[in-house]
Amino acid sequence: MKSFSYMANKMRDVKAGDVLALIPMILAKVSSPLFRRYNSVWLICEDASEARDNGYWFFKHMTEHHKERKCVYAIKKSSPDYEKVAKLGEIVQFGSLKHWIMYFNCEYNISSQKGGKPNAAVCAFLELNGLSKVKNVFLQHGVTINNARWLYSDRSDFTYFITATTDETRFIIENFGYDKSTIQLTGFSRFDNLHNQKTDSNRILIMPSWRAWFSEKTAQNSKADADFASSDYLRYWKSLLASEDLNRLIDKHELEIVFYPHRNMQKYLSYFEDINSKVKIASVKDYDVQELLKSSRLLITDYSSVFFDMIYMRKPIIFFQFDEEKFRRQQYQQGYFDYHNNPFGETVDSTKRVVDVLEKNIENDYNVTSAYLEEHARLFPYFDTDNSERIFALLSNRENMKK
Repeated sequence: MKSFSYMANKMRDVKAGDVLALIPMILAKVSSPLFRRYNSVWLICEDASEARDNGYWFFKHMTEHHKERKCVYAIKKSSPDYEKVAKLGEIVQFGSLKHWIMYFNCEYNISSQKGGKPNAAVCAFLELNGLSKVKNVFLQHGVTINNARWLYSDRSDFTYFITATTDETRFIIENFGYDKSTIQLTGFSRFDNLHNQKTDSNRILIMPSWRAWFSEKTAQNSKADADFASSDYLRYWKSLLASEDLNRLIDKHELEIVFYPHRNMQKYLSYFEDINSKVKIASVKDYDVQELLKSSRLLITDYSSVFFDMIYMRKPIIFFQFDEEKFRRQQYQQGYFDYHNNPFGETVDSTKRVVDVLEKNIENDYNVTSAYLEEHARLFPYFDTDNSERIFALLSNRENMKK
């Protein structure tokens, strides 16, 4: 076992569904030798109900440009993205017996989520105890910016760990304990689709990240305030959305404000719906995050690494961090990125400062500085539409991987 303490801590979050998953897992493990035909399959997924991230864009690229390679996408039939994926190629019901059989037999299990497998808890136990030899390719959900210990080599089992920026690559190699050959800077698949922007002249996207202490019961969060209704998270974001200063800017510049919390926080949307009729409260069911990013002039977030998508498109950012100390203590430790000293956006801790900085950006027509552009060029060695192709070349063991 790679990390007994880590596994013991995570046992606090085991659910009934995880226990029930043992049945198809055992059946699949026993019968897997009968399904060697799946040995060449590249099994691709994201979250069980989504197809909007690096997994989807890599699958789309493969079905359109490399039909000779058998790729199968795992997704729930109840997903709003199911039909979109089904039109591209072969799919398998997420968590089904067939999914388990493919998982045990596939050439690669490819996902933008660490838990992108038939059952995250069960598969983690198998992999960390050497009971599964699956080759996992981690496409990532976002650029790694924090000291994310849950991604360390003693807590994860990756054959390849895909990265998008130079600083991220260096940080992971130096701190996460993997062999250098595991960490591969190819760029993210979803970045391929960020070059055809159709930006709305007045759209501002507000996209706060999640807070682990509202959902996870690990020892780290056992003493955290988990009551969302009385939380600082709700109080501060409501304060911003209801701000008279923000309303003034909306009216003055005819802004379209879209509030789109992280998918782990979407279950709390009802708390925000009656705050301000001038603000769109966006559900993951109705809005695609990439299209929102592409169409927005500016992003307001807190710690979400999605801001790197905006940097990639050379757009300004505002960081609203009212609970930085608690976030670092309870969720992610500080990594290499300095929110308080960077050319991409200002970090503030009050609603008034958010609005002040937003107004300054509007008056500057959302233009970014030369320092921003210089740092952009350094961070992204690949600024093209070949990210998926580089990943394909890597997994195909091609020496001429596109540079």
